[in-house]
Amino acid sequence: MLKRCAALLLALICLCGAALAEVYEGQTAALSTVRVQAERDGDVEAVPVLAGQRVTEGEPLVRLRADKTFATQDGTVSIVYAEAGDDVSGAVLELAPVERYTVYCTVDKAYQSSESTLIHSGETVYAKCTADGTHRAVGVVTQVDGEEYQVLMIGGELYVGETVYLYRDADFTAQQRVGIGTVLASDTQPYEAEGALTLLRVAAGDAVERGQLLYAIGGGEITAPVGGIVASVSCQPGDAVQTNQTVAEIVPDGEIGVEIRVDETDVAKIRVGSAAQLIFAGQEDEDAVSGTVVEISAIADSGEYTVRIRPETDAVLPIGLSVEARIDD
Repeated sequence: MLKRCAALLLALICLCGAALAEVYEGQTAALSTVRVQAERDGDVEAVPVLAGQRVTEGEPLVRLRADKTFATQDGTVSIVYAEAGDDVSGAVLELAPVERYTVYCTVDKAYQSSESTLIHSGETVYAKCTADGTHRAVGVVTQVDGEEYQVLMIGGELYVGETVYLYRDADFTAQQRVGIGTVLASDTQPYEAEGALTLLRVAAGDAVERGQLLYAIGGGEITAPVGGIVASVSCQPGDAVQTNQTVAEIVPDGEIGVEIRVDETDVAKIRVGSAAQLIFAGQEDEDAVSGTVVEISAIADSGEYTVRIRPETDAVLPIGLSVEARIDD
């Protein structure tokens, strides 16, 4: 009988203690955050996430605008000086034009007539080597400077360094001879840039067409380093961001806890490690989740303390959810 009475008394004491446990109103909040920083300078093109949204590791948070460079003519990539990921300042690559030869000409040796010595930019001319006439080609006059002019060869076969006669007709009629010139390899066109080479679409030896994308400077994505809830985004489209600038903060999975405020007269009853029972908005008492006090910090000039509690749950909690917390003395 005495044993039964003692057990009943102990149960009543436990019930009374539970009933007298302090109850506080609070809400879910971040226990810690991860700052996401820009790895390079750039201009923000898009921000595909919002504060409060859940993201997975590697998911894009910010997209930066890329400066894209396109081929201005048909040709062949003769040399590439950099690779994706390099910081460049100067030439990225050189493009050799389809027209391999340029002939530097003069009206010397032209047929002695006013028509033969008057050359117009854009006209078609025909060339044959002075040695034996076996090397022949067709070209277009590109520059005229008095008695000197240049011809860009668009067909045929010549040798760099040889001397050729130029004619206005494909039959190489003496009366149609308009000059003499020296064959040189057409100059390659350098493509230069300043910044981080984030995209390279061609390699040495590749044939490219006018308008084809060659490379991009800058751009890319700033991605989530961890999965969790986006706590804040501190940039928007059109903004310029600098290297190491914080563009967002993420609350990692498992780092959403409960935050309550406790008056200084009551905080002495609570310590780090105290057990708590948490009832989230929409839950019943029997669905209470256990938790542990992990931090107690004073709020300056307020007479109150912030108490943070880590819930023992695998559920993904939203930030700002109302919570009722019972903390055991």
